[in-house]
Amino acid sequence: MSPPRTGRTLKAAPSLKSFQRLFYPLSSLKGIGAKRAESLARKGLHSIIDLLLFLPLRYEDRRGVSSWAHAGEGVPLQVSGQVLFGKEERYDRGRKRLFRIRIREGDETLDLLWFHYRKGFLASLSTPGTRLLVYGRIKRGKGGRYQMIHPDVTLLGGTRRPSSGPLKGYVPVYSSVKGVSNRLLGTIMERTLEDYAEELVDPVPGEVLLDLNLPGLAEALKFVHRPSSDWPFETLNRFQTPFHRRLLFDRFFLVAAALQFLKRDREKKCAPALSVPPGLMDRLRDIFPFTLTPAQQRSIRDISADLARLVPMNRLLLGDVGCGKTAVAAAAVHIAALNGKQAALMVPTRILAEQHMEFFSGIAREMRLRPLLVTGENGGGGRGRFPGTTAGGTADLVIGTHALLRESLEFPDLGLVIIDEQHRFGVRERAALLRKGKSPHQLVMSATPIPRTLAMTLYGDMDISIIDTRPPGYRPVKTRIVTENEKRIVFDAVREALKKGRQCFVVCPAIEGPEGNGLKGAQDMAERLLRLLHPPFRVGLIHGRMAQGERESVMEDFRKGRIDLLVGTTVLEVGIHVPNATVMVIEHPERFGLAQLHQLRGRVGRGKEEGTCFLVVSRNLPESVLSRLKIIEQSSDGFYIARKDMELRGPGNLTGLQQAGIGELDLEEVLREQDLLFRAREAARRVLDRDPDLSLPEHAALKAALDSLFRYPMDVP
Repeated sequence: MSPPRTGRTLKAAPSLKSFQRLFYPLSSLKGIGAKRAESLARKGLHSIIDLLLFLPLRYEDRRGVSSWAHAGEGVPLQVSGQVLFGKEERYDRGRKRLFRIRIREGDETLDLLWFHYRKGFLASLSTPGTRLLVYGRIKRGKGGRYQMIHPDVTLLGGTRRPSSGPLKGYVPVYSSVKGVSNRLLGTIMERTLEDYAEELVDPVPGEVLLDLNLPGLAEALKFVHRPSSDWPFETLNRFQTPFHRRLLFDRFFLVAAALQFLKRDREKKCAPALSVPPGLMDRLRDIFPFTLTPAQQRSIRDISADLARLVPMNRLLLGDVGCGKTAVAAAAVHIAALNGKQAALMVPTRILAEQHMEFFSGIAREMRLRPLLVTGENGGGGRGRFPGTTAGGTADLVIGTHALLRESLEFPDLGLVIIDEQHRFGVRERAALLRKGKSPHQLVMSATPIPRTLAMTLYGDMDISIIDTRPPGYRPVKTRIVTENEKRIVFDAVREALKKGRQCFVVCPAIEGPEGNGLKGAQDMAERLLRLLHPPFRVGLIHGRMAQGERESVMEDFRKGRIDLLVGTTVLEVGIHVPNATVMVIEHPERFGLAQLHQLRGRVGRGKEEGTCFLVVSRNLPESVLSRLKIIEQSSDGFYIARKDMELRGPGNLTGLQQAGIGELDLEEVLREQDLLFRAREAARRVLDRDPDLSLPEHAALKAALDSLFRYPMDVP
């Protein structure tokens, strides 16, 4: 196994004209028509650079051919066999159909089954005597017959069995794109790498790569999409090769570099000093129908002092789920409004924006506010100035999603920007929204329980206020680990809650179930619960493969009580507020990080009724995994849980590189790779200390990356 090449081998940065080709639309690529381009766009893939940075979720080992006769159930393997027949059949005594191809090797037969298929393609593989190369998971069907459901099939032709040597090698598996198979996506990726990889601008200077012994960007992307069989499969599937670490380092390094620029820009600017009314705390006591905690009051004092200065406030408000960050943000909005300044509050989803709108509308009169909601549906489609005017003037508070970033949306007098990160750490949106005003103050809220040292790295030069206590009367969610053979207890608890008019969540780690090893998918779970509970109860389904508008519509139906039980994947993690939801069931909790489980269970028990969370585990779960889950069963302190999670989780539990954008970081990778994050921050600091304007030729690629990949201009001469 040869070590990765380092910065010594990096070639000069491509010309700007060559680099711009990377931003051509995907429809310009061979094999991607308008329909496929639309499907890829729904996945967030719009340009060639987006495609190259769309990383595999995992890999499959297809280096050799195995025998299925003695394989364990649910084990993925590659086999070959000779076709006996292929035909379309009915199943389940209904009109539904499946396609079956039966192959033979020696005395053993294997049925290949498809329930969703293109008949013409499968018929072309069904000629008796044809030899097929097949990859999938073995299971036993009725009568003990070996089966593979929806396997990947390659036509070998002839009757000769392939050698047991290397065949396809390691095959990357990407996140599902509707209408684009993994095989087609791999083919398109191969061609794109051949045509465009060498035109990539490498944003990390060569001396940094040399110090860290990391490969160049083009080399790293080629390996990640076309991995060499020289590497051990476990190392590859745990994303521990230098090539994978290089791509993760890029996100850390670029975020750190961008934060350095933002810090420099802020130090040059002068913000409006906002006067804080005397007796502010007494005012707030009259406004809020609850008593502020000492931690909330301390945070409000920190913010008040910042707003009274001529330097732009740049503060992080960090607090666990349910600690009352919104009330603190409301105090900042109140101060801005009393000074005649507008405030903008940006959140990641329309549902969250509507929830914040409800909160602020309820206290608008007392706070002398005129709030306005701006989302993708109503978000200022016209040109010109900000559309939120009323008979009495312009709105004081604008609440919205990324629609707030539209160029056509203008703010007459923006003095305060509040951003709810919701488990993503991005700099692109922060910078874009700040540019809507003249040096506005900035407050970033995060519910992510991370240590102060890590927060300081993620948020650059921000001052930090931590709300470390919860409001009086807060009741932690009762969390209980149950095994699969105790499912009756869980089902009875769900049914009892529904009978009382409450709502429930069921969370699954995958969208589709037939992944082997008994993994329960959200789609199958929703169908099963629909049969058991409807009528009278209404069951809904939500997952990441649905279009954004469709997901938000389902969330809205659940929030308004039109759905009683919502089945979904971890898209439920992002801050939906439904006070009537009291029970959550999480299947296969061992597949989630503890911090993620803590965020998920925070969706229940947000009203007057106590919340309950069931963690449903298999009977043969290792004791070490159970010990980890017992931490969340016994504690409701998010900071403690995150710390213990990092102590216990080893490299074997990695979930893979996240599909976060190049300008944002994900909680899982941040907690997993703290050392790499700190090293990236130090490397960015060294580069920018030596060349603050990135004027040296060897730093031109970094400047181009900050300009182009983050899609906002940095103030660099």
